[in-house]
Amino acid sequence: MKQYKAVAGPKNISVAKGDTQAAFNSFAQLINSEATQGWEYHSMETITVTEKPGCFQQPVPINYYMLIFVREV
Repeated sequence: MKQYKAVAGPKNISVAKGDTQAAFNSFAQLINSEATQGWEYHSMETITVTEKPGCFQQPVPINYYMLIFVREV
């Protein structure tokens, strides 16, 4: 049987001009951290969450990125 785990991906990554590799490294660091706990990277998914705001405000959808991991149980 397989077990799955969803982890929030890095959000709003700021890097120096021309240093996009730093953004990629933040994802790799997260994946490697989970791998040390026995999780294998499976995929990245986007989920849109719309929260009910205050009384007179319109709901605003927000996209989140989830890294999906899997391991045998």
